Amino acid sequence: MRHTKCVYAPDSKSWSWDHLSPFVTERCVFFGDFNVDFEQDKAKADLFTDWLDKLSLTPYFTALHTSKRSKRKIDYALTSGFSIALQTYEGNSSSDHKPILAVLPTSKKETIFARNVHWNVFTLFCEYVFPQWEKIWHLNEMNKVYEDYTSFLALLTARCTVMFPLDKYRIALPKNLRAYMSHTRALSFKQKRSGDTHLRNTIYHRRKAAKFELKRFLSNHLAESLAVRNTSSPRSISFWSKVKRSMKSASSSLHGFIVQNNDVIKDRKKMCEIAANYYENFFNKPQNIYYPHPYTDIPEIEADNYNEKIPLATVDEVLDIVLAKKKKKSCDAHALSNYMFNFLPLSYWTLMTEIFNDSFLNANFPNAWKDSRILLLAKKEHICEVNSTRPISLLDVFLKVNEKLFQTRFNDVLLRRGILPDNQSGFRESFRLQTRVLLFFEQVASLMSNSSPIATIFVDFKAAFDQLWFEGCIGKLRKMNIPKDYLSWIYAWLTKRRAYIEIEGIRSRWFNIYKGCPQGSIFSPTLFIAYHADMGDFLGGCLSHFFADDLAAIVAGSIGMKYTLQCIELERKLQKFLENLEYYSILTSQPINFAKTEGLWSARAVGAPKFDISSSNGVIQWSKKFKYLGYWITPKCKKYWEKYFIALSESKDGELLLEQANLNTFREMWRNKEMKITQIRVSKRFVEHVSVIEKVVRWCHETPMYSSLPDYDIEDISTLADFPETF
Repeated sequence: MRHTKCVYAPDSKSWSWDHLSPFVTERCVFFGDFNVDFEQDKAKADLFTDWLDKLSLTPYFTALHTSKRSKRKIDYALTSGFSIALQTYEGNSSSDHKPILAVLPTSKKETIFARNVHWNVFTLFCEYVFPQWEKIWHLNEMNKVYEDYTSFLALLTARCTVMFPLDKYRIALPKNLRAYMSHTRALSFKQKRSGDTHLRNTIYHRRKAAKFELKRFLSNHLAESLAVRNTSSPRSISFWSKVKRSMKSASSSLHGFIVQNNDVIKDRKKMCEIAANYYENFFNKPQNIYYPHPYTDIPEIEADNYNEKIPLATVDEVLDIVLAKKKKKSCDAHALSNYMFNFLPLSYWTLMTEIFNDSFLNANFPNAWKDSRILLLAKKEHICEVNSTRPISLLDVFLKVNEKLFQTRFNDVLLRRGILPDNQSGFRESFRLQTRVLLFFEQVASLMSNSSPIATIFVDFKAAFDQLWFEGCIGKLRKMNIPKDYLSWIYAWLTKRRAYIEIEGIRSRWFNIYKGCPQGSIFSPTLFIAYHADMGDFLGGCLSHFFADDLAAIVAGSIGMKYTLQCIELERKLQKFLENLEYYSILTSQPINFAKTEGLWSARAVGAPKFDISSSNGVIQWSKKFKYLGYWITPKCKKYWEKYFIALSESKDGELLLEQANLNTFREMWRNKEMKITQIRVSKRFVEHVSVIEKVVRWCHETPMYSSLPDYDIEDISTLADFPETF
């Protein structure tokens, strides 16, 4: 707290500077006409200076004189413990002194508010009004009813929310400890009235015991909070609410946009409009679509399952999904979060099941399901161009439940039709990232053992999920014999969407979205890999590995040829591969980021490739190292392999790895002349190759007995290959 004292000290009054000493505090400032010029009034200035030194006061002067009648500086300020800036006011004034202006440093303590929602009140009120919702719930007025329903839930949540300053937050103590401390306090008041010395000793020991129990409780509470800090436990919420004031903001925070001429825009409203203009153009209809197109202009082919219906959902199935769903507090465009599902009475899901089943029967969606709230994160710098931001889309919380219901049914169709290839991992059960990495290394090592030069092309698709072409996707799925009702649901789910940008509570205008999978959707990855399920058919002459939107293609020279001829043939194969890749990119309206597409050369021969690989968009750069799918193979993950081998026993992954290991076994038999293959001769340059899974098993077998790993033997793998059901 800073106290300001105004002083006027004329010569006609009998007083001393010590009369002001009682007003001096630790951090104070004195303003006024002191009638002392430090340069011209030597005697008076010496007395004044002695008093200032005694009280540790510092004078601050203006650059210009303050008296209008003479060039004297007699108006200034004295401070204790901090610095200020002074200047004279040169405007019109009725005084014979120029007023002085000061800038004082202040420390503002920001009050951070937290919120507490009385969810028990929310639940009770929802149960009370449920008969009314059941009465007015009609599917022929779905849009109005659903809009009123979401508004009701959002307003009720807001009404049950209490805001309080975070610095007044206290940890709830156990009931028995509160009672013990309350009784001790009552005894203390009694002792003060009576003066009983025996009671004083009792209170002393009780307070000591209470402090010990309180310290132990807080210590255990902190340990438990640290253990569950990254879970959805309510205790993790209280933990982060306390520590967030001391945490440094991450680089993902967005502080401003760089626009033309390197100007920086920090106004939130202008930033929202800039982002809305950019993403409206980004999500515009795809350009450069050539018609007639094989996806959109082919006649409908009625397959045997063309009229297959989408199985309707039951209330029990909906409840299983809701209860298993991870509850988060991020809000959608209607200010609702799925954390509310913990407290929404289960009877309300009977009403929502009617909407879910109506979407399966008639592909009819509430308009509110198409609204998205988009938050922006900076990819690198706090202040950046708008194209260097990452949009995070928050969809309607009830739509996500419907997506999960549909995804289980759509996956069943994909499985029965055998649409997804085995070389596609990610977003599928029993197709793991680890297996994709192992198969990739296995195939590269196997080809190198045949003394073949190998080029691996790592393809980067540009904003893959955001480039999905609606009409092309539906047409392609129709060619894959996806039933009509499924296509109608997907088309209704994709189209007529809109969104707004939000930056620190400020919203932009609404804009429409004409391409791209809905971000944040559980169904988007499944639809994406189904749309590109036939990509491998276009990329002939290579071994392709897909993981979500990542593609790694292995192209090798033929065996049994001279190294020079192998390289020449490999160059031709690479050029053909890139031509096929570009054709597929144009056909599916899925652009490729050739600037981030790299090639990796692998060969037993010494030296780098002597040729370039190029596309219509430039030359593909050769790389000397890579990090495939962000996964490194290290000898430190001992415990991991125990779980991984068990998981392989009942999965397609295990079959793929064993199939590759089996192929290597036959190769070694052929190389050792234990068996013959006509028209292919064994070269002296061929070397022994051990499959990746065999290396891992051998490594596990060599692990000391005190390790947590089981003792595997190579014979176990042979048994697994012949009798997989016994593994």
